[in-house]
Amino acid sequence: MTKKVEVRNEREVKSYAEFWHTSLCLLEMTNVVKEGHFHLVMGSLVFTAFTLEAYLNHIGSIVFKCWADLERLSPKEKLNVIAEKIEIEVDYGKRPWQSLTQLFQFRNDIAHGKTHTITKVEIETLEKHNKYYNPWDSRARTRWEEYCTQSNAERAREDVREIVGLILAAAKVENEYPFSMGLEYGGSTLLQG
Repeated sequence: MTKKVEVRNEREVKSYAEFWHTSLCLLEMTNVVKEGHFHLVMGSLVFTAFTLEAYLNHIGSIVFKCWADLERLSPKEKLNVIAEKIEIEVDYGKRPWQSLTQLFQFRNDIAHGKTHTITKVEIETLEKHNKYYNPWDSRARTRWEEYCTQSNAERAREDVREIVGLILAAAKVENEYPFSMGLEYGGSTLLQG
């Protein structure tokens, strides 16, 4: 007779913490991988935007009993509602808040991508063209492609980290540690049989 074991695991998944870690991993890879650097930065930015939206859902469900009714709001609307509830001043004209406008515009451009044609025209000297022409540098780019820079990815991460800290402090939630992964535990039981 074959003995059997019941294996049970339970894990709290804090999506925002998982996304935050993914954003960091992708950004750190840009120091190692030079080919595909652009795509790593793009992924990092996407996951940074996902981090903040997931955090807003996380904290929103703590400060609002009716969060399920508010969850379909845009990320900016969620932030505004939460900020009003916990009495925090949001100024989209200053850091860290001003990064959110571009970050969520980028997120929306990526999430709702469309095919379209863009044109870029530049006039330069033949000497400069012959000496410095690089097809990648001369490429016509969309708004979201222009945003995919290492400095924008780093700034977005700095600002999202600060915003999460500000929200957490104002919400006065006890035993909450931002960006910590959820608890996990498990065990095995030999089944009698």
